[in-house]
Amino acid sequence: MEKTATIIKRASINVNQLDSIKIGDFLSDEYGKSGKVSEIEKIKRHGEYHYYIKLLKSGTILIIL
Repeated sequence: MEKTATIIKRASINVNQLDSIKIGDFLSDEYGKSGKVSEIEKIKRHGEYHYYIKLLKSGTILIIL
């Protein structure tokens, strides 16, 4: 069974959707970066949430809310 990637659109995503992402999920963003999630780091700084989602072999997706 082949899994489909969850598409992340920065303009319409919220904190609850980002918190539901788990290691092992397949993600894709609107800029074409996609892959399997290997690490997630969430930082709260100055009232903003910074989500660093590291993908296997594809780099990192940064989302600031």
